[in-house]
This record gives sequence, C-alpha cells and structure tokens, in this order.
Amino acid sequence: MKRLFALLLALVMGAVLVSAALAETTETAAEAVAEAAETADAAETVEETAETAEAAAGAAEETAEAAAEPSPVFKKLFEAPWYTWAVVAALIAAAIVLAVSGRKVKWDSRRLSIGAMCIAIAFVLGCIRLFRMPQGGSITPAAMLPLVMFMLACGPLQGFVVGCAFGLLQLITDPYVIHPVQLLVDYPLAYGAMILGCIAAVLPIKKPWKLPVAVLLAGVGRYAMAVLSGAVFFAEYAGEQNAWIYSLGYNISYLGPDTLVCAVVACIPGMHRLVDMIGKKR
Repeated sequence: MKRLFALLLALVMGAVLVSAALAETTETAAEAVAEAAETADAAETVEETAETAEAAAGAAEETAEAAAEPSPVFKKLFEAPWYTWAVVAALIAAAIVLAVSGRKVKWDSRRLSIGAMCIAIAFVLGCIRLFRMPQGGSITPAAMLPLVMFMLACGPLQGFVVGCAFGLLQLITDPYVIHPVQLLVDYPLAYGAMILGCIAAVLPIKKPWKLPVAVLLAGVGRYAMAVLSGAVFFAEYAGEQNAWIYSLGYNISYLGPDTLVCAVVACIPGMHRLVDMIGKKR
C-alpha cells in the first residue's frame, strides 16, 4: 500500500507539472491567433477576398494533413520544457526507490521523534538570519547542521524524507513561487539534495571529520539545486550576463558562507558524538 501511495504521489505531481507546461503553451498559441486576427483586419477588402479564397484552398490541404498528424494535446505535451521532464523523472525515481526500500528502512517512534526534533531545531536556527540577500537566500547560524546530522546518522532514504519535509515547512512559512517546477526545486528537492552529505559515512577519514565533510557535501547538493533554479527561473536578474554564470556567483555568495559557518560549528569537539546518539537503536 505504501509503495502504491508513493508512486501515485509522484505521478500526481508529474501531472501537475505537465499541466502547467501545457497551459503556458496554450496561452502562447492563443496570443499568436489573436495577433493573426488583428493583422487580417488591417488588410484591404480586395486583398482580404483574395486571401480568403487562398485560405479556403489551403484549409482543405491542412485538413487532410491534420488527419495524419498527432493530436494537438500530444504536440503540446512534447513541447513541455526540459526541466519539467527532469523533475517528473526525479519524482518518479525517488518514489520508486522509497517504495522498494520501504521494507528495509523502518520508521519507529524514536526515529520519527528525532527527525521531527531535527526539523524543529533547523527551523528555529533558520529564523535567525545573520544576513539576507535581496533576491532570496540568507546566512544562518548553522541551520543545516541538524538536518545533516540526521542524514549522516540515519542514511539517505530517511534523510531525504526529512530534508523534503523541512523544505515544505520553509515553503509554508516563507514562500516565493513563480512556477510549479521552481517550487519543487527550491524547496523540497533543494533540501532533499543535502543527502549528498551521506557520502561522508563511507569515506576513509577519521570519525570526528565525517560530520564537517558531510556538511560541505550537503552544501554542494543544495547549491546545485539553487544554481539550477536561478539559471532557469530567475534569468532576468542576470541582465546581459550569462544566466548560469550569474546564478553560480549569486548563490555561492550566501550558500558559501552559510555552509562554512555550519562546517565550523560541526568541528566543535564532541559534536560528532551527537550523530552516534541519533543513529543509535533502542
């Protein structure tokens, strides 16, 4: 039942994204038709008569061709932006992974309470903004650290769920949404991508250094999502500059210091023991 629910949720989100893309395509087509109608009204009466005759002949040919062409709905579907399909694929892949591994990863009451506690601590720290950028983004006193601790202790699957939950909480409290795909990339997927920090668990380094390295890797995952969103959805802020270069520079200006502050706090002696306490079983 849980597997079916996860797959259905991914498919529903995918349908929402594709519907948004189709709506944009439909609006563009409607504007083109309106412009064509205005141009036709401006023509002279004699020319209109000739064009009408030609249009009648052309309409017959187009009707015959349209019978062999695919449905306009499928045309619009294939015209959906590439990032829409990328996010749909990511959602479906995440749902399949979570469904397949659901039997191996168990959520007991202790794990649920610790996950909720880490989300709450991260949320409170996130409300304390040391610096806030004009187009979004801020530097906080190690707000990512509780999430990274949970991910490092409990693994990528449960860590991804907790990261997405925190992203949705951020969406409720401080939303800035201009597109359904941007909503997913900037909120649940951005914090879910922090599971990249779980790589530190298998690296051949001393235990006290695993947490700072995990913080840096988690920052890279979040940074990648922020750059993608900035280059695709906020390219107008770049002006004449390349949107990707602008997004790389803008997002590193606040995510870099925020990640470094988090890494410095993670280097405090004894901090890594909290990871063992979180991952400890009953």
